[in-house]
Amino acid sequence: MANYKDIVGTSVRNNAGALTSAKDGELFYDSTNLDFIYRHAVVTTAGAWRTGNSMNTARDALASAGIQTSGLVFGGTTPPNSALTESYDGLSWTEVGDLNLARRAFGGSGISNTSALAFGGVHTSNTADTEAWNGSAWTEVADMPVARQGLSGSGTKSSTLAFGGSTASTDSWNESSWTEVNDLNSNRGYFSGAAGASNTSALAFGGGSPGAQTESFNGSSWTEVGDLNSARTLAGGFGSVTSALAFGNEPIAAITEQWNGTAWTEVADLSTGRKELTGNGTSHSAGFAAAGSAPGGRTAVAEEWTGVGADVGAWSTGGALNTGRRFMGRSGTQTDALAFGGDSDGVNGVNNTEKYNGSSWTELNNLNTARRTHGFGASGTSALAFAGQPSDSGAISALCESWNGTSWTEVNNVNTARVSAAGSGIITSGLYYGGNHPPKSRDETESWNGTSWTEVADLNQGRYGLGGAGASNASALAFSGFKSPPSANVANTETWNGSSWTEINDLNAARYGIMGTGTQSAALAFGGESPPVTGATEDWNGASWSEIADMSVARSDGNGAGTSTAAIAFGGTTGPATEEFSGSSVASKVLTD
Repeated sequence: MANYKDIVGTSVRNNAGALTSAKDGELFYDSTNLDFIYRHAVVTTAGAWRTGNSMNTARDALASAGIQTSGLVFGGTTPPNSALTESYDGLSWTEVGDLNLARRAFGGSGISNTSALAFGGVHTSNTADTEAWNGSAWTEVADMPVARQGLSGSGTKSSTLAFGGSTASTDSWNESSWTEVNDLNSNRGYFSGAAGASNTSALAFGGGSPGAQTESFNGSSWTEVGDLNSARTLAGGFGSVTSALAFGNEPIAAITEQWNGTAWTEVADLSTGRKELTGNGTSHSAGFAAAGSAPGGRTAVAEEWTGVGADVGAWSTGGALNTGRRFMGRSGTQTDALAFGGDSDGVNGVNNTEKYNGSSWTELNNLNTARRTHGFGASGTSALAFAGQPSDSGAISALCESWNGTSWTEVNNVNTARVSAAGSGIITSGLYYGGNHPPKSRDETESWNGTSWTEVADLNQGRYGLGGAGASNASALAFSGFKSPPSANVANTETWNGSSWTEINDLNAARYGIMGTGTQSAALAFGGESPPVTGATEDWNGASWSEIADMSVARSDGNGAGTSTAAIAFGGTTGPATEEFSGSSVASKVLTD
């Protein structure tokens, strides 16, 4: 019988521990843990929308150009009709030069935030006006042959196709003038969207009363191809004739469909359902959606699309804690972490301390006082444990202990005792925020300078069971949790600048008992309970949260350590289970019988 080397042309490599240099598709043997491990690429299977920073001005019936990292939106109605133009760099929106003619329900095209075309629409009446954008200003150029509204367009500033608008008319733009070409097969306007790279390659979908029709243009004529799964109008779309995305709907909906050149497939919904929105991108792999009419009225919300096949990272099973527990303190990294305190029976606190080396946990010297606790620190040899509660019936504690790699020493107490708070930072510079001390959730924040605690500015939203991330007492992130009264899960995210908290973009899913790790600009939030208990994981890029790969085991009330690309989750409602997160496109899978 052929052996592994005969089949794949190489022997199985032996390595003492994790082989971090292993490539996609490589099998190796971990002689320390006696495991065969396979390294494999992990990618999205359905795509996902990430909520980004909002535009400066809410509006609908607007147009756009560009890509996810270099976009432009212009016009629309606020009301009244708007001439506003905003430029997007993939993170934030900046107001730039206005259109010469305020308008709505018009067409737009272009490949970046420095090169775009606006055409048709409604000013006080239907218009044929066309304007070109050079990165700083709009210039009026040749009018369209027929004034109309509700049309769509695709292509570039120098090669655009405009079509529809309660008509079948199609016009081609060559950078200096418009030429009428062959009509669409059916009269319709207010398309679900349009896609295409030039005036010789375009896709028109939806629109009408509404419809599900899709037509493809080859430079001379339109051909009907596969219908949308959901008939729609007043929606958005972008991409090419072989790779497109349709999103939103009238009536208001979040439905998103992906086109592969032959057929449409339903994929992940928009986070905010809406109509009369806009968006752009070159394919169904990446793009943005912006503004529109949501259930609460006109919106400035922007979302970014990460398509099928994008790298998402993954969780894999790590070595289990010796003592399974909840409500622990944490410190360290994925390969040098500390777990301390907590409760193992749901009632009474424990004083256990364990250190993780990247594969297994080792018991070390205990805390001086057994309790559910909080903590932070940079490694397994440097940590702070503070506050908490010894048991369900015990008094909430203000105790603080410092870890030097060998033993715990009592240091100055916190000012406000509480439970289920969050903490982030290092042994000489940390932050302690939120929590619970009945009868209400707390908003207090305390700063640690290596010697003592100082009360600083409160959270905007008091809560407990929240997550936290941050590198020092000058930089932190607080997210999700449970507020009371009135009792409710929250998705709020707040960022700390050293003196105050500022509310920013929410998590996609509100929950309590959530875990987190990372920094103010790159964090990971995972697990928690809404209910039910979840393994959902979200990634923070400094501006917004995106749902990525779930944990293998759903859990809440555990803890985590490490970075947004190399994290560890341990304990909680699942007992001693530990999982490791790799933000790389390549993750390890332990092969079992």
